[in-house]
Amino acid sequence: MDLYVRPPEPLSNSGDMGQNWQKWKKDFMIFMTASNCINKPKNYQAYLLRTYIGKMGQDIIEKIVSNNLKERDDMNILLAKLDKHFCHPKNEVIERYNFFNSNKKPDELIEDYIMDLKNKAKNCNFGNMTDSLIRDKIIIEFKDKQLRKKLFNVENLNLSRLVLIFNEHMSTMQKNQQNVPKTNKIDNISNNDIKNLDEEAGNSNRNEKSVNIPHRKKCSKCNQGHPMRACPAWGFKCEKCGKYNHYTNCCPYKFTEKKEVN
Repeated sequence: MDLYVRPPEPLSNSGDMGQNWQKWKKDFMIFMTASNCINKPKNYQAYLLRTYIGKMGQDIIEKIVSNNLKERDDMNILLAKLDKHFCHPKNEVIERYNFFNSNKKPDELIEDYIMDLKNKAKNCNFGNMTDSLIRDKIIIEFKDKQLRKKLFNVENLNLSRLVLIFNEHMSTMQKNQQNVPKTNKIDNISNNDIKNLDEEAGNSNRNEKSVNIPHRKKCSKCNQGHPMRACPAWGFKCEKCGKYNHYTNCCPYKFTEKKEVN
């Protein structure tokens, strides 16, 4: 009984097509070997390739082989032409620019960001400096001085330790934010803010009568009972002294007539 081997999924058109093609070709060759189809006739191998590569790949094959049946029915020729189609020569300057110009997204995991940088570094010819350049680039991006200090103090810092320290630091920061008392928002109100609020309340009460805060005593300015800061004499000009904010019959200033001396 032959062992069933799952064929690869159709070629994806999302993301870097060069990388997509290299991955698909690798999976396809694994399938061909595991299913013993690698020993089948060339036209059958080419048929499997055209079948499993999917609609997008089939359209590309139609363009690159046209009506040449010899090329169409030879898997190795198809693979070579597809390599040439997808794998354009890379410009090292552009690839390195894209690498160094990358930035971690706010909600992106540090592990995912490192993987993205590793993929971009494949075409940069960094050689055995790839991991150290990724490490240095990430540290430069960090704005948190405390986090940078922690990383600077680690000898032989590699990407694994960087990820560990970063995640521990972020976890601590989140816990500290959760433990901040909610009353701090009230404590941060300045005395001037309170004074301004008090003055606004006073101005409002002078123009509106409130039935909720009655006075027990008569007001010396108007000789009436009224809510606090709602005196009806407010703004009234006294006919005796010429001053404001009290009725004439409540004038606090006493005047004595001058007697003429013969």
